Amino acid sequence: MATIQRQLVNLEILAEDLASLSSEQYGGEQHIKLIEEYKEALEHLSDSAKPETESGFKKRLATSTLAHILESKQMIGVHLKLIGYVLTFWDANQKANQILDSNFGESADKRLELLQVKAIRAKAQLKTVAHAMGQADYQKFIDLLNLRDAQWQWNVLLSRY
Repeated sequence: MATIQRQLVNLEILAEDLASLSSEQYGGEQHIKLIEEYKEALEHLSDSAKPETESGFKKRLATSTLAHILESKQMIGVHLKLIGYVLTFWDANQKANQILDSNFGESADKRLELLQVKAIRAKAQLKTVAHAMGQADYQKFIDLLNLRDAQWQWNVLLSRY
């Protein structure tokens, strides 16, 4: 299927864009937007790869620069989950910080608590999946998405939450 090849090329371009971000852009609007676009492209690849056999998918993947990261159809699903947890964590954290910075009204305590729980849950789920995939594969994942912050690093992730 040429569709899978096009989707892999699209993912490669997005991965290059993520890698080219400066440290000032980390966690910013452009970084988050690129991660969301990468997730969307990965979802399309996952849908296209469903009818493929595992060996057929690996043959198509062999020519891609992402072959060492997306080693199997299953790894696509793992990456989708991890990306979802990262985006959920960032979103909940951002909203909680906005509450702390500005509108601390009557219902703010409850909203703040719910957002903090949501962020902690997303981080715990990410930790569980990361632990299951192993340090080497997790390191490839955070390198791919340009997650430089200490909170995403293997040793910090497993020692907290």
